Amino acid sequence: MLGARSCGLRANCATSQVIGTTNGGANWHLVGTIKATIPKLGLGKNGITEIRMANRYLGWAFAPGLFRTADGGRTWKAMPIPGHGKQVLDLAVTSAGAYAIVSPCAYLTGLCGKTQLTAWRTSLAGTTWISMHMPVTLRINIAADISAHGKTVYVVTPPIEAPHASQFFASTDGGRHFAARRVPCSAMTEHSLIQAVPYSSTKVALLCDGNPGFSKAVKTVYTSADTGRHDTYHGTMGLYGIQSQLAVSPSGNLLVASWSDGSFIYINDNHGTRWHRIIASGDGGAGWNDPTYVSNRVAWVVGAPASMFADYGKLLVSRDAGRHWVFAKL
Repeated sequence: MLGARSCGLRANCATSQVIGTTNGGANWHLVGTIKATIPKLGLGKNGITEIRMANRYLGWAFAPGLFRTADGGRTWKAMPIPGHGKQVLDLAVTSAGAYAIVSPCAYLTGLCGKTQLTAWRTSLAGTTWISMHMPVTLRINIAADISAHGKTVYVVTPPIEAPHASQFFASTDGGRHFAARRVPCSAMTEHSLIQAVPYSSTKVALLCDGNPGFSKAVKTVYTSADTGRHDTYHGTMGLYGIQSQLAVSPSGNLLVASWSDGSFIYINDNHGTRWHRIIASGDGGAGWNDPTYVSNRVAWVVGAPASMFADYGKLLVSRDAGRHWVFAKL
């Protein structure tokens, strides 16, 4: 897990910390440090906000910068962003390799007049990135999603403006070839595909989010058993919350962490269309990061992450598939 010491609400810490657990979260210890800041919302410095480990040794810290570890997180080396890009928007890792979406625009500079994003892959042992070619150009954006399970890789780019719809592509050979997939979201200008979460080599869950209002948005999930070729509707959750992230258990339990002027968690554990609002916190929108199922029963989520304005930096865990949550002791 990536974090930082508290440096005050209006300051970015010069270094970040990596902590780890080897017993399922019962105990945590300091693994190493990274010479990069976690830029807080509105403070606008380059740095990192995410961490992904491929195995016990290899991993990356990224968004907007890029760092790599080969010794389990003890030491980290700054890496060139693929294709001479200016920032990494998203990165995914599996035992087969690492995959990244790169923007030609620098962090917090908007669209910068450029025309497209680029997608890249690398082996776990290598440091050279290879361009991944899409059926059509990836439109420029300030956000994108890339996810992977084994050799299956998905790329999603939400629309910036009408009349464009989200772009959705899938690869089943480790990013060597991609095919376009149908976007299931109901209206291209108001209800956009923002995330694909694979939970097997063929199964994937899709999060649609849009039509935002005051503290509210329409949030719908679909699942597919054939890498997105066909999909099944799995319901629309409560309206509260706009920004959202999806997690899926190996058995298909669904969880959406959402926030606006409060922070909310919704779950669907019936494999149907009914959603339950589990958390509704009037915290001003402290937010969430990286909800993750590690089994059918155990899930984790970061509350008020270091990059958000509140900066509480709490880790929550559920051991009943998302029905109840407690703060984890760090």
